[in-house]
Amino acid sequence: MSVSSGRRADSGEALLRRMAARRRRDNIVVVLLAVLAVFGGGHAIIDAFSDPPPGPSENSTVSLIGRSQLAESFARDFIVTYLSAAAGQQDRILEFVGGAQQATLPTTARQVSDPSVVYVSRELSSGGVDVWGVTVSVRLTRKLGAAVDDSPRQCYQVSVAMIEGRMRALSLPAAVEPPAHGPDLALNYGATCAADTPLAQVAAGFLQALLTGTGDIARYTTPNSGITALRPAPFTAADTATVNSDDSSCGANGSTARVLVSVNPKADGAGTPTLAYPLTMIREAGQWQVSAVDSVPALHLPLTAGSMQSPGGGGAASTTTTTAKGPASAAQVPQATQN
Repeated sequence: MSVSSGRRADSGEALLRRMAARRRRDNIVVVLLAVLAVFGGGHAIIDAFSDPPPGPSENSTVSLIGRSQLAESFARDFIVTYLSAAAGQQDRILEFVGGAQQATLPTTARQVSDPSVVYVSRELSSGGVDVWGVTVSVRLTRKLGAAVDDSPRQCYQVSVAMIEGRMRALSLPAAVEPPAHGPDLALNYGATCAADTPLAQVAAGFLQALLTGTGDIARYTTPNSGITALRPAPFTAADTATVNSDDSSCGANGSTARVLVSVNPKADGAGTPTLAYPLTMIREAGQWQVSAVDSVPALHLPLTAGSMQSPGGGGAASTTTTTAKGPASAAQVPQATQN
């Protein structure tokens, strides 16, 4: 009797504990739902129990890019047509926007050339309707008698509505500010290397072979770099101007280096604009070689912006202290290989 009564008592206590735990869980759920309802409304409650929306797929991304290009093309044609129209040519404008009769056009048409889309953004998307904001840069030329007035590039913005691939401008274009010039990011090349340092010698020989086809470029590159000389060779000479590196010894020590080389090429004896090549170089078996032509120069980390400069070069530029390095040791260049 006592044993049976003890088992019944134990079972009753366990049941009470389970019921109390269930009530606590229910109370927590009720509190969470109340908080979601207060701060996010009914959608927040539904979202809390639903799966997250799927991310953009490859097909949707490609489709978005295609629609963006359609809007760009339409805006470019509209702005060129509008700016080149003269009085009595309102019908040309009606192809792009309604209410073109409200536009006052000049008596003399202007020549519009070199249109370029500088910015595009999708401002609205709802129910199969996309609204794009497009900014186009153009060059305007106006004839003044026998003279020609070449004005600087100007930017115009227009809103484009796209419905199932069909486009229409929402209003006439507006003249806007061109994209602003930003500050310079600090590059991570702290040392200036003299011409007879190991890094400068190898870089000079590499660019000579790359740009002029003179010499064996394999002498200056790692076997797996995949770098080949430009064909046909665009230049007949390439004189190295400056060599800057993140290696303060300019190749006397270390096994890797980031190098920025500026070169003055020539074509058939005539000078051409200076070119700059950011290179990654490594030393193997005591020999420096180019492993990659970098797409982006080495940047100072954390990223540091210099002071703003005007497009014409005015304003104070940020300064970087560099140390010119003299010859440390002669650069070893591998033997020429059979082409």
